[in-house]
Amino acid sequence: MIEKELNNNHLITNNSNFSESTSKNEFQEPISPVIPTLGKHIIVELSGCSEEEINDISKVEDLMNQAAKKANANIIKSIFHKFSPMGVSGVVVISESHLSIHTWPELGYAAIDIYTCGSTTKPFKACYFLAQKFKAKKIKATYIIRGIEKKSKNNNYNFYTHKIKMVEGNVNTLKILPTLVKKIPLNNHKNNNHKSNILLLAGEK
Repeated sequence: MIEKELNNNHLITNNSNFSESTSKNEFQEPISPVIPTLGKHIIVELSGCSEEEINDISKVEDLMNQAAKKANANIIKSIFHKFSPMGVSGVVVISESHLSIHTWPELGYAAIDIYTCGSTTKPFKACYFLAQKFKAKKIKATYIIRGIEKKSKNNNYNFYTHKIKMVEGNVNTLKILPTLVKKIPLNNHKNNNHKSNILLLAGEK
């Protein structure tokens, strides 16, 4: 899923593991996800950002709203706050969920959260757009495919889970990081006799 998502967003270039998109200026996302899912969530760390860009509340709010439009989302409302002496926090509420940001201009760091649902949204376009506009030198992101429907063992109800991938790079190149997933039996959980129940822990190797 993430390989197709990144490749079709033209977020992967100069990487022998993936082929380049046909147009260098055009982003393309899959028509439908490989895994049926309710939402796509990108937790983004942008480093080396322009202090001026991420400390200007008007500019930050405008760019976050533009990013929502780039993601093909429908904006409902945005609210932003300027801290003293520096820093900006804000959220853009969209019909498909939200985009949020908190900045540390003195560190050149912006923490961004992009969560969209629906098959027509394009969250990686928003991610790439913001990285460019804030002049980030480094992108580190956790990409979470959320709302994956599963059946319970006795099929009397459905539950939902997620899958995690991590990516890093810059505005020209992103690569998938290896992740370590541990399956931990919850045998000692009260009233739990199912060894198949697991807790998933994901992180870098």
